[in-house]
Amino acid sequence: MIKRRGSSRHIIKEHRPWRGWLFSLLLIAVGGIAGWLPSHQSSAPPELISPNVSSPTVLNLQKQFTSLKQENTHLQEQLARAQRELEIEQHAHTDLSASLAALQDKVLALRRQLATYKGLMQSLEEQGLHIQALTISSTATERLLHYRIVLTQGRRMDQLTQGQAQFTIYGIVKGKPTQFKFGPPSKKGHSTTFKFRYFQILDGELLLPKDFKPTQVKVTLLPKNHPSKPVERTFDWASLKD
Repeated sequence: MIKRRGSSRHIIKEHRPWRGWLFSLLLIAVGGIAGWLPSHQSSAPPELISPNVSSPTVLNLQKQFTSLKQENTHLQEQLARAQRELEIEQHAHTDLSASLAALQDKVLALRRQLATYKGLMQSLEEQGLHIQALTISSTATERLLHYRIVLTQGRRMDQLTQGQAQFTIYGIVKGKPTQFKFGPPSKKGHSTTFKFRYFQILDGELLLPKDFKPTQVKVTLLPKNHPSKPVERTFDWASLKD
């Protein structure tokens, strides 16, 4: 408050000591913060200072991940090789099985031929007319079958024998026993007639009736010189399939 007394002026200032203290405190605080920031920035973790630098833990995980990827790739390559080897072995096994089956069929056919030849040699030493063997095989046409008959005659007879061969096939049609008696149709010069001195092979084709399931077949030879003395032999159908 200013008071005027005469011509002289007196200025009275208000005393506020707390402002100086406040200003000093502010200077101290600002100085402390300015000193704290550089020290903490220099001691901060590397991953906070530079985002491009990884920590040891992250580097270790990255190495493990890379190693696992390489191992996975290696295992996949091994699996692919194992699968290829397995496929090759399977194909080889299939081919081997097919070859083995073919060889077994050949051996079986050779054994049949050998048995036929043995029987042929034996029958040539015997008297009379013989039905040595009969085989039946399938064709490309359904119900049409190919047959082959081996006929022999003892060498002691030393004479020409001729006549007619006849078939009687026993079987089942719709659950009922049935038999068919006929001479097979000839084809390409093959005939059911025979004419030989020591042995002869007759072959041709048989056409089975529809829905007929054969069980047995009987072959009858009717010699021209002795028609009243037929030669017969019965075969089980299951044993005839070649």
